[in-house]
Amino acid sequence: MFEARDKGRLLANLKSLPHELHDLVVGMSDDELRWRPIPNKWSIAEIVVHLRDVEREVFQVRLRQTLLEDRPTFAAWDQERVAVDRDYLAQSATAALDEFGTLREQTVAFLDTAPVDQWQRVGVHPSRGEKSVEEMVTWQIKSHDLSHLVQIKDILRIKMPW
Repeated sequence: MFEARDKGRLLANLKSLPHELHDLVVGMSDDELRWRPIPNKWSIAEIVVHLRDVEREVFQVRLRQTLLEDRPTFAAWDQERVAVDRDYLAQSATAALDEFGTLREQTVAFLDTAPVDQWQRVGVHPSRGEKSVEEMVTWQIKSHDLSHLVQIKDILRIKMPW
């Protein structure tokens, strides 16, 4: 059974990513942030821009829909197409990280206002099916945030082995 302490843990976890990312990239130049470990693989800059866009256009939208509508069906989102169309590599990672931090604070504040029982409301993902708010937040942390955090750390190990 999902309880207030579970909600608190998830919110604390969501809050931490922008700070962890900042600590990893502080002091890096734009060139360093745009360095790709392998051609056609994302740089740190592209990952950060992606995180910002997903937060604003996918995660926040789906959470709001789920909490405010009855069993919404989510629109598909093609991350590869968006990255090319918006030229992620040319964007400022620093600006994107600042925006991501602000957006994540908004997400946490919005979720904090949702009563615990509302975290069981569901929306329908185009490929993963029916997901509750709790499941979406858990997936965001464990599968999305964590995988990109590890990806950034791997790039840093390759680029700047210390």
